[in-house]
Amino acid sequence: MFDTILGLPQHPLVVHAVVVLLPLMAVATAVVALRRPWRERFAWPVVVADLLVLGASFAAKESGEALQRRLGVRVDDHVRWGDSVPLAALGLVVAALLVALGRRRPGLSGVATVLAVVAGAATVFWVLQAGHTGASAVWGGVVR
Repeated sequence: MFDTILGLPQHPLVVHAVVVLLPLMAVATAVVALRRPWRERFAWPVVVADLLVLGASFAAKESGEALQRRLGVRVDDHVRWGDSVPLAALGLVVAALLVALGRRRPGLSGVATVLAVVAGAATVFWVLQAGHTGASAVWGGVVR
């Protein structure tokens, strides 16, 4: 199911969506949490977008495992970081959900904002590490 799309490996196709959209949504989640007027208007759309990117990150992880099996190669550093990306994306979804639910609850709102900023920063870090180790595994011996 996660192996190929139209005869091409699914992983490089899906991973580009994750590498672009997940950091973008991490920043959007943190900014919406920090800006009260935006929180009122955009909190729920951010939750939905974060859920979609969570799905893409799961597809990237699964398709990466399928590609690794197909090629018979081991990219241990990339796998370690890549396995954590959906967990980071899930943390971002939880933070966004708390921001949306806490919009009118001052006690929860402050905690949710801090959580959204921390989850956003952690998510960007994980995506960068997974992307860098994956790019190094593919291109490290080709481009010097």
